[in-house]
Amino acid sequence: MSAHPLRRPLVDPRELRPRRVWYVLGTGVITLGILVGIAGFAVVMVRMLAPPEFEAELRGSGEVTFTLDEGVGRLGLYASPWDADGYACVLVLPDGQEREFGFPPYSHSVDTLSESWALAGDAETAGAGEYTLACDGGADTAFGVTDIQDGERTFLANLMGAFASILGVPLTGLLVGAPILIVTAARRNRHRRRLLGERGRSPYQG
Repeated sequence: MSAHPLRRPLVDPRELRPRRVWYVLGTGVITLGILVGIAGFAVVMVRMLAPPEFEAELRGSGEVTFTLDEGVGRLGLYASPWDADGYACVLVLPDGQEREFGFPPYSHSVDTLSESWALAGDAETAGAGEYTLACDGGADTAFGVTDIQDGERTFLANLMGAFASILGVPLTGLLVGAPILIVTAARRNRHRRRLLGERGRSPYQG
């Protein structure tokens, strides 16, 4: 009776340690980082591109009165459409004096489904009290004023937040998840070689 040829030792992947669940964990961390980064970037961009919340809004010509609390140091004048004349408006202070809007400290424009707004002017306030926005614009123009005292700093913070979301968060996920995958693969491969070595020293026949 002839002997059967020796079979090459085999290793069931389920025998290897660490278990394959670590592959799932590492991949999940990387995927989660990418998804969170994209979501965070989208939220910041929506915030940056959304029209500001106006203290007062006026369409065409006329006046609108509004009240400011302490802490509002500068008012920005937004105009729609974006090329509307910002010098068509003046700010009436609580004591009745008129103050013209100067050149804005930075540029900012946003588009909605129906309108385009652009920062067209800037004026310093005179403390808390009742103010009036008076404009002499065309029928198809609109104006609005909003607190921009920290506008430039907020804009830069949002911009940095957008870059951190789209780059930093996925990179963090990669830095955490990739080592998990690499270490898991290396240890499983080492365990497989050890098992093959042990079984190779004790060959068996089929």
